[in-house]
Amino acid sequence: MRKLERAALAILGAALWVGSASGEEGNAAWQKIVAAAEQEGTVVINSQPNQVWRDYILREFPKAYPKITVNLSVLPTEQFVARIRTERQVGKYLWDLGASGATSAFLLEQDNALDPFLPELVLPEVNDAAVWGGWDQALVDAQRKYVFAMSAYLQPGYYNAKLVPPALVERLGLKAMLEPQFVGKAAWHDPSLAGGGQAIGPLIRAALGDDGLRKLIVDQKVVFYPQQQSVVEAMARGTALFGLGPPVRSLIAPYVEAGAVGKSDIRSFGNSPAVAYESIGGNCLYMINRRPHPNAARVFVNWMLTKQVQYEIAKALDMASRRHDIPSATDPDEMPMAGANYITPQREDSFPELIAVGALVEQLRKSAQ
Repeated sequence: MRKLERAALAILGAALWVGSASGEEGNAAWQKIVAAAEQEGTVVINSQPNQVWRDYILREFPKAYPKITVNLSVLPTEQFVARIRTERQVGKYLWDLGASGATSAFLLEQDNALDPFLPELVLPEVNDAAVWGGWDQALVDAQRKYVFAMSAYLQPGYYNAKLVPPALVERLGLKAMLEPQFVGKAAWHDPSLAGGGQAIGPLIRAALGDDGLRKLIVDQKVVFYPQQQSVVEAMARGTALFGLGPPVRSLIAPYVEAGAVGKSDIRSFGNSPAVAYESIGGNCLYMINRRPHPNAARVFVNWMLTKQVQYEIAKALDMASRRHDIPSATDPDEMPMAGANYITPQREDSFPELIAVGALVEQLRKSAQ
């Protein structure tokens, strides 16, 4: 059955690519943009830390546009924003766009350093609000103008079902982490840093309450990691039984293939609003104004948003694309429940709560020292 499913998906993928390519060939305006982009010769991007995401871009974009070099950096939010501010103070405009989390975009938006996003969408299959669920959904900044989120999927916490009884998780949800036998067994991507660990904070607070959050940090001695991959590695090695922040189940695959995973059966907490939030991941696009390679940047974002690329990168990341016209890449237990309302912490409108939870966590961490 799995072979048939893979074959069907491969055929669909090929069909998506043919449709996309033929649309490009018939678009004279698009060809003019591509020609100008090839003259510029490069596109300068700050990307997110997910290695699968970066590998896909560096491997596939040169196949589609071999005359345009991808200059890709991975600077943390604070460092990237500080660098742009410093460069602009001395009249340097060196970056084209961000393909990363939304936090840096929101900060740069406040600096008036971004251009509106929708005018960059040229290809008809990309410039269609319906396939994205409406622009108000896809644009996640408060003005619904600058920051485009490609993904929309549920992000739960994860647990090791070999060592944590699934019946306990079903009964207690995230409160299972508070059981006394699990002291020191929860790994959390540091919520003081931009990323999945910060984004899951409001969900954990809502599920546990402030007293439960204090217990998790002070009594249960949750372990904070500055890199999301360290959370995954802790679960792969069995030193952590709970993982908070990164999409552990997909990121743990290389450890499984390498035979480095021992007693583990990584499962999500589920798809109810009590144990999962709606995530946009680090999968946002935003255009930096006064960029040095405007046409190459335009080619990149249109390429990234085509059906073919969204289909492939969603599969690779195990994160559903916001596009409604491609198959879902997520597991059924991470699909939204019909009619349910989920916390959406990464939208700019939700940032006050995100910051408040981060401050509370930091206060509790200090009290636990």
